[in-house]
Amino acid sequence: MTLEDKVHAFRLHVLQRAQELGNVSAACREAGISRTLYYRWKKRFILYGIDGLHPRRTATHPGRPVQLDTTTERKIVATALSCPTWGPGRLSLQLEREGIVVSASTVWRTLRRLGLGTRMERLLVLEVHSAKSAGLLTERTRQT
Repeated sequence: MTLEDKVHAFRLHVLQRAQELGNVSAACREAGISRTLYYRWKKRFILYGIDGLHPRRTATHPGRPVQLDTTTERKIVATALSCPTWGPGRLSLQLEREGIVVSASTVWRTLRRLGLGTRMERLLVLEVHSAKSAGLLTERTRQT
């Protein structure tokens, strides 16, 4: 017996129990459900018969894409490194001005996944990059 069948049987049992007792409140109390839910099930039973008590399948929601395309991801990183002190909200607005619409949470998730989630991480990457390209040696770049 599948979970769907068990749910169907439970709903049918509650409706039958209310009929036997002649008291909806008592049947709902026994089953641990609200009377509102009972009447919702009863309405579906009246409209669709016994098949109306099966759990309804919910439509799949499109959700967010699994992964950003590489051009969008590169643009997020480039913008974040060009303005390393900006937070995800401000970066999102800047990207929107440039024609790339991404939410602040998407910007933050992308930066965090790449190890650039905080302002300090972005500044450190820039410091190490500039030290390597210019040959400058600081205490922090010497340790990495």
